[in-house]
Amino acid sequence: MSSNHPNCPTRLSKDQLSAYWEQGYLAFENALSPEEVTQAREDLRNLVLSYAFNEEVAEYRPRTSEKNNYAGASFRSRTGRCWVQMEPGYDPDPDNLEEVEQKVRKSCFFENESDLFKSLYTNHPRIIGVVKSILGKTIELYQTMALVKPAKGGVEKPWHQDNAYFSVENLDQVMGCWIALDDATAENGCMHLLVGGHRLGPLRHYHTYDCEILPDRFDSSPAIPIELKAGGALFFHSNLPHQTPANQSSQRRRALQYHFRSSDNSILSKEAYNKVFKEADGTPASCVAAVPENF
Repeated sequence: MSSNHPNCPTRLSKDQLSAYWEQGYLAFENALSPEEVTQAREDLRNLVLSYAFNEEVAEYRPRTSEKNNYAGASFRSRTGRCWVQMEPGYDPDPDNLEEVEQKVRKSCFFENESDLFKSLYTNHPRIIGVVKSILGKTIELYQTMALVKPAKGGVEKPWHQDNAYFSVENLDQVMGCWIALDDATAENGCMHLLVGGHRLGPLRHYHTYDCEILPDRFDSSPAIPIELKAGGALFFHSNLPHQTPANQSSQRRRALQYHFRSSDNSILSKEAYNKVFKEADGTPASCVAAVPENF
């Protein structure tokens, strides 16, 4: 695949920083080297295989629904926060771990499961360099997710704002870094986003098979796909509306996503956050505040 994104720097220029605040995102190639991409894939695979049906390490929880994105079967660490979740509707087979590894949808809080994963939030020159250019010199890791779309049907993630899931005081001082471990294309479920949409402010979310923005809150027709080669990275504002479609290709699409906040950006209670992440009329807009329908 071809790409017109520049190589990832270790520090943003003034023009790049201005573009981030205007567009709500920056996309770069070669944030990770080919060797780092290979290592990340292997580390992610090893994580899944070490958790799957290993009772000493992780607790197995069967799926609770076929349609809800959050109800897939999972393996949850017995000693820490890390967990691995399957595609909705898939029942993992302990006698076929290779298939289990291919059917993962998401892994969370994996940041200390390998040296490379740890480096991406501590001292990686390009990832940390760009994040500090945006948030300032002192940053904290807020969340990690490995986002995977299995071949031929890895499920859609609908339109949402990441801040709808969060609880930080300053909505401008939290951001995501989405790192492609495979070439990410429109066909296999690359990120789609609404350029400048972060300036719309908080948009009310509701629950369907996932948590998503109410359809009447914005026009998604101008959205664009952000295709990246393996090793490329998308840095984006956590108010930026974005989504990833289902994987229609014959190849899996893997990505790592790290969220960062500035160190002085306080974490609020749910009640306090409802007064921050709200629409112009004061209506709380977060996923927690949303009234579940069939969630």
